[in-house]
Amino acid sequence: MNQILKNAYKSFWVPVMGRFISGLIPLIEGKTPKKNPTYDIDGDKKR
Repeated sequence: MNQILKNAYKSFWVPVMGRFISGLIPLIEGKTPKKNPTYDIDGDKKR
């Protein structure tokens, strides 16, 4: 059960909610961010 929730968090929650929240950044801060978010939780893409 724990592994299912972990995979759901990595595969669904972070990308979907992250994109939703990143869409609100210009409204909150008043400007667009300089770098796009990566949604890389474990740092797998940095290697």
